[in-house]
Amino acid sequence: MEISENTITREYDNFTSAMVTYGSMDIRRAVYVAIEVEEDGDWVAEVVQEQAEQMGMNVNDLDIVSEVYNDILQTSRNEIDDLINFDFCNDGADIYVAGNYCATSYDWSDNSNEIIKEKLIENEIEFSDLSVKCQWFLTEIEANY
Repeated sequence: MEISENTITREYDNFTSAMVTYGSMDIRRAVYVAIEVEEDGDWVAEVVQEQAEQMGMNVNDLDIVSEVYNDILQTSRNEIDDLINFDFCNDGADIYVAGNYCATSYDWSDNSNEIIKEKLIENEIEFSDLSVKCQWFLTEIEANY
């Protein structure tokens, strides 16, 4: 019996849809963001696996795009705190991840994004001196300068 390439492709798709519960758009969005911050698909997998372990959850139960955004948020938070001793999540600038799979975004209250921007400028931190992840984060929350 000859097995066609179409049969293999169909069965591969059947297998992956049964084993990988994430939608292809979610995977593509998570990987796209990773590449934008100079990471890759392996990094996405690592972020999701680490979060699942920390929360005692199954990897398939997590929103992978939200986890990528959250990792970038935490990395940026730490970087800014290290640079200017300003932990924006605890010091008056409430930024959080609004998880919604491939429609995930950051959300903030009032002028939190402006507070972060002003603190960085006040401390003479050049936007170009920040890491790619932090620059991406600030751009996403409309605080780039």
